[in-house]
Amino acid sequence: MFRAAPMIDPAAAPAKPRPSPSRLELLDGVRGWCALSVVLFHVFWEIFGVATPAFRNPVTGFFFDGDLAVCIFFVLSGEALSAAFFAGGGDAATIRLAIKRYPRLATPILAACLITFALDRLGLVFVAPASRVIPIVYWMRDWLQEPLTFTYAMRYSLVDVFVGVKGGRAIIPMLWTMPIELLGSFVVFAILLMWKRLNRPRTLLLGLFIVATAMPTGSIANYLSCFFAGVAFADWRTQGLFMRVGERLGPGVWAAIVFFAAVDGTLHWFGCESGKTAIAVALMFAVYASPALCAFFSSELSRALGRISFPLYLIQFPVLISVTSWMIVQTGAGGGTLSLSAIWGISLASVAICLLAAIAFAPIERVARSVGDRLIAIVGQDRRSRPTANAPAGS
Repeated sequence: MFRAAPMIDPAAAPAKPRPSPSRLELLDGVRGWCALSVVLFHVFWEIFGVATPAFRNPVTGFFFDGDLAVCIFFVLSGEALSAAFFAGGGDAATIRLAIKRYPRLATPILAACLITFALDRLGLVFVAPASRVIPIVYWMRDWLQEPLTFTYAMRYSLVDVFVGVKGGRAIIPMLWTMPIELLGSFVVFAILLMWKRLNRPRTLLLGLFIVATAMPTGSIANYLSCFFAGVAFADWRTQGLFMRVGERLGPGVWAAIVFFAAVDGTLHWFGCESGKTAIAVALMFAVYASPALCAFFSSELSRALGRISFPLYLIQFPVLISVTSWMIVQTGAGGGTLSLSAIWGISLASVAICLLAAIAFAPIERVARSVGDRLIAIVGQDRRSRPTANAPAGS
């Protein structure tokens, strides 16, 4: 389902916990692989999965699960937005992140939407002719039911994307996650600002998580459970919980990971999306308790992927409606059907082009950070309260 498109040093914290230098690396690494999983999901599972049923099976059901990846994005956001607070940054760090949150998300979104607008105006969108070659997934087929204007591109990027629009009005359908991301971020900020003023903040957090997890699958309230879990993870990391769990369970951690992966892959294969947020939370807990996986997600490859995670999430749609659709049209010229080798070629080329486009798009991330820093300067926040880790850009 499309509604479903980025550090662990598990040492016990000292009396005054300080952030581990590997924390951001781990979160970025996980985010990077999740962003790639979303792209693979859209290309292999959704665009070509109907024409090539072999692409869909219980194994790819886990690795190509866009909904699971989005839930993990939300867990990562909850933790990254809380990390500086629990590392000793206090309210000042939380306020800084709150001030920067909107421009951090809106600036790259604006750039991606303007790229999509330009492709449409230049006649480089080939979804309609591609739909005569293969069955096109609904979120491409039904894209923009009315002409795209510059004014609407600006309004959507800066306002509508964060309040939610119906499918046919979304310039980039993958951004259905943004209302949840922005709301979840500020719910996290509110919890952190109240943390030291509550008698039992962890009890409140547990209650919120339980209630949110019980909400209907796909609801905003259900997705918020991932943010609550992320806050708890940031708290537990400063207490060395993941290290202790990994030491005690050992191979049991791997057994848990295989179990959750198998359950998710099978459910996804059968089209059942229930319990996705709970699986994402449980899976991330197990990953954090595995030193081997922490090392993998903190590796140079994972960190490189993490640096382009949000650009990759944003730029995939412009690539799919232009280059990918064009390759489908050209390969199927003459009314013929696509061969398996052609589908493999287009799929792999699409993923590679998405990665290259994300690398080219990455400087926009620096612009977004600069906009946030300037906003901090305008409102007069003391730079000495700068948090030790930047918050994630989003899903």
